[in-house]
Amino acid sequence: MTTARLAAPTRPLHFGPGGRFELRPAEYRLLVDGQPAALGGRALDLLMALAAYPSELRTKGELLDIVWPGLVVEENNLRVQINTLRRLLGEDAIATVPGRGYRLSAALQAEPEAPASPAELPPAPAAARAPGIAVTQRLFGRDADLARLESLLQAGSGCITLVGTPGVGKSSLARVAQARWPGRSAWVDLAPLTLGGQMAGAIARALGAQLDEGEPAVQVLQLLQVLRLLPQDAPLLLVLDNAEHLIERCADWASQLRAAPQLQLLVTSQLPLGTGSEQILRLEPLPVLDTAEAPEGALALLVDRISAADNRFQLTPGALPLLNALCRQLDGLPLALEMAAARVPLMGLRAVHDALVERFALLSRGRRDSPARHRSLHDALDWSYGLLGAQDQRLFRAIGVFAGGFTLDLALALTADEHVGRWDLIDGLATLVERSLVSVSLGASPGVSDGEPPRYRLLETMRAYALRKLACPAPGAADESPSLRRRHAAAVLALFTRGDSSAQCLAEMDNAREAFLWARDHELAVAAQLSARVAHEIGFTVWRQEVTEWMLSLQPAMQQAAGQALPLQTQAFWWAMLAYVLNVRRDRAARPAAKQAVSLWRQLGQAAELQAALAHWVRAITEPGPELDEACAALLQSAAADADAASPRALLRVHGALAEAARVRGDAQALLACREQELLMSRELGWNDMAQAAESNVCAALIELGRHIEASERSDRLLRQIDADGGDANGNLPWALNVRVESLVPLGRFTEARALLPRSLATGRRFGTTVAWQGILVLVVAQQR
Repeated sequence: MTTARLAAPTRPLHFGPGGRFELRPAEYRLLVDGQPAALGGRALDLLMALAAYPSELRTKGELLDIVWPGLVVEENNLRVQINTLRRLLGEDAIATVPGRGYRLSAALQAEPEAPASPAELPPAPAAARAPGIAVTQRLFGRDADLARLESLLQAGSGCITLVGTPGVGKSSLARVAQARWPGRSAWVDLAPLTLGGQMAGAIARALGAQLDEGEPAVQVLQLLQVLRLLPQDAPLLLVLDNAEHLIERCADWASQLRAAPQLQLLVTSQLPLGTGSEQILRLEPLPVLDTAEAPEGALALLVDRISAADNRFQLTPGALPLLNALCRQLDGLPLALEMAAARVPLMGLRAVHDALVERFALLSRGRRDSPARHRSLHDALDWSYGLLGAQDQRLFRAIGVFAGGFTLDLALALTADEHVGRWDLIDGLATLVERSLVSVSLGASPGVSDGEPPRYRLLETMRAYALRKLACPAPGAADESPSLRRRHAAAVLALFTRGDSSAQCLAEMDNAREAFLWARDHELAVAAQLSARVAHEIGFTVWRQEVTEWMLSLQPAMQQAAGQALPLQTQAFWWAMLAYVLNVRRDRAARPAAKQAVSLWRQLGQAAELQAALAHWVRAITEPGPELDEACAALLQSAAADADAASPRALLRVHGALAEAARVRGDAQALLACREQELLMSRELGWNDMAQAAESNVCAALIELGRHIEASERSDRLLRQIDADGGDANGNLPWALNVRVESLVPLGRFTEARALLPRSLATGRRFGTTVAWQGILVLVVAQQR
């Protein structure tokens, strides 16, 4: 098949009644009454092909070759696009030559080739507004950004670049700034341009002129000199929109335009120009604020767009949780929020929220007056991804496996097998950060000190796109996903195995979840080790409940041949940690898990690990009797035989387990003595969380002994201390609240006790424990309800 050549028109063409249609080939768009037409790419290609030879026949074969180059398609596709054009242009605009093809029958009028002399130019309009955008467009959550931008513009900063991720609203902010500009302005949309050499003509047209055969840059500068002589109250504002694909040529133009007097340049781009005179204003996604008051930021935009799509929509308190969840899942990204809002009238909030697992199918209906690359979320990211080099694309796909962010060390571990050097990786990440595809933060995470290394993060939308690319390799390319997933899981396991700081481990919990879920289906040994290591590290945090569910989901496999074939060390550690997390829940299943761990550690002959497993066994027994006596005796024997038995760590473990045994036996005095020893050892070790747990246990023992005033005073101090430390994230909070309630009831302070119950129940749900019901039952009995 031979491909027909298209001699595309180069100058704007006017046709139709009153010249209402204007075809702009250099900008690759059709205007109807001055506004962009909602035409797909195939229809526009077809119109360009017909306009190249007006009134001449183009055969069906020629048109198929031009519009679908290199593809074999049905002739019906051509008829569909012809009908699309006729519906827009009128039935008589395109004539059919039966059995042969089509011709454009509308009379075309080209703009004159020779531009007017700059000296003869008429006064430019007050402002050439951004096409298709009303100057009354509202902004949400951008007051500070707009104020900063206008301050830079008023200061005459020369060149200002709005930088941000795809769909963050750079063009929207620039449009509002242009509409508020006091003098003349011109808007140049660079997105339709494919070559840097087209920029001069686009700038000239935006200024109301055409270029001749001379030097383009010189002509543009001459034109700006003429415009300077016209009456004006402020410099001319020239906006270059969507500069990222022509970034080097835009940087050249920014440098040349510095010579133009009374000119302010505003550029929107996914990356900075990199010129010396440039002022960069980086836009972040809209803030997501959980508030029951007036909507702000991302929520305000989402509500406004839903209301615009369906005026029946009412913001109610019941809808707020779903709306806020949508904002969070879409990262506060304006383009994604607008597309989600468009789906709500048909699907409803809940269905839109649930459908975000297929976000690129869901978010595929942008405004018809949007640029082509913003018609769907996938198109917007395709545009950005296509501007990356092959190595940067590969890195972008690879880091999609990270959830919740990552450090440089984790990224190095991920790419180690591909022999990517440290500096190559740093340069690659710098490119992705510069292009607004990856965000970087210093002072990593809550709880991680400012001295910790920076964290990198893909917005969830970017990450979903990276994973989509990873899951669908290009034809002939290798599937990278299994290898990357395996290395990711290994890197996370290594981090938790090293026993890095608790804050560092907590910062990687999203990665731990991602790695575990993959390993559970593909590598049981990694899943067993990772879940056990994470359970060992998460301690008194809100993650404990989720990690318990991980381990329970793995239990069937660990009880079958595959689990029993794992190294004994892996099995023993896993069963011990399962017993630990189930003991926290007071789950009866902790008992057989602890006995399995004891049996395995005995086979391995590791005294310290055996002692820990014996302590879990003692804690798991819920009634007095021979088994409890046997377990306590074995624990005491293990402690006596261990050379490190006198260490605070070992004593803490032993006294904690014996305290539980005393509680089960009803020996309140022994219980209190053991709890006090627990508290002493915890403080000696400097374990604040463990000391708080021991203090709540002491309070419970005092209540058992009827020392209610002392229990009340100590529980009050404990609760205040936990709250001062940010108590809602402290795993000791459910027990501290419960002993506070139980200490108040015997003193007749029922009102204070009742006031604590809602928080106690909510905290119990969050941490996966039913301990709150102990205090509730005590209160019910005391009030004879």
